[in-house]
Amino acid sequence: MTPSPPRATIADVAAAAGVSRTTVSVALSGRGRVDARTREHVKAVAAALDYRPSVRAQRLRSGVSHTVGLVTALPDEVVGKDSRMSFLLELGVPLARALLERGYSTLLLPPAKSGSHLDNIDADAAVVLDPRADVPLIEGFRSRGLQVITIGDAPGIQADGVVDRGTSDAEVAIGHLVDNGATNIVALSTVEQHSLASSLRSYALGPRPDGVRLRLVEISADAGEEGGKARARDLLRDDPSIDAIYAPIDAFAVGALHAAQEAGMRVPDDIMIITNYDGPRAHATTPALTALNLQLPAFADAAVSLLIDCLTDPRAERRTIPAPRPEVVQRASTRRA
Repeated sequence: MTPSPPRATIADVAAAAGVSRTTVSVALSGRGRVDARTREHVKAVAAALDYRPSVRAQRLRSGVSHTVGLVTALPDEVVGKDSRMSFLLELGVPLARALLERGYSTLLLPPAKSGSHLDNIDADAAVVLDPRADVPLIEGFRSRGLQVITIGDAPGIQADGVVDRGTSDAEVAIGHLVDNGATNIVALSTVEQHSLASSLRSYALGPRPDGVRLRLVEISADAGEEGGKARARDLLRDDPSIDAIYAPIDAFAVGALHAAQEAGMRVPDDIMIITNYDGPRAHATTPALTALNLQLPAFADAAVSLLIDCLTDPRAERRTIPAPRPEVVQRASTRRA
């Protein structure tokens, strides 16, 4: 097997062009003062030698990594296990593609409650999904000089930019339940004030149609599917007239479904169940769970646009843009005859 020829270096380009390495660097970067003819000459020599600048060296000189981390503040019990981090992947792929087109790499990071084990990550910015104010994750990133964009908002969140989901998830999901005849609805939220919990609380405090009862019940996110099942079992035992459950966290929704079935209730005839994320958990249950199309590619585009604005024009004030509105993906768990 014939060995590949050695890769041309900046020293090779400088020698062939008859200039210094500094001149080569300045000419190829497009910055600094170099005579136009010299710049074009250096570019032609570099092209002839098939010279490609070292990305690592450029980053060392500039102090900019051109890397963005993607992480969620939700625990592994929610985004890992049966879900297999699919939500992060579905969001991460279009996000990474859009960032790569702008010269940035993406790091998919495991769920984290604090940024301490991420201190050695070399990144310029972080996108934090479902943030909460009472953990030091965002504070840790910002203290290291990273620009932070969050997908979702909650009181006390200190971010440079926010893709604000508002209350649209709850509006669409609960609206679907009401349209299908629900009058006694329970919404399963998290005790921890993630952005999902904050938006659901805001919705629950607002007006609703006459004759519709909505109760907000909180569960620790760490409890996962078993926590959703245990809480739903107690609720259905105490009030068998509950005819619908909205659980934004899909692990809670699966637990609620199992609790209803063990209580002898028919889904959807006796009780309807809907969740947010249209992922593996929603597809794997019997009956399959109605969910929301969260428009994740549009989410990614919005987050990248906001992130690039924050990186190129850092400001003291927070920038906010609205998230795309979700749509219902109806399945058997709410499809009544």
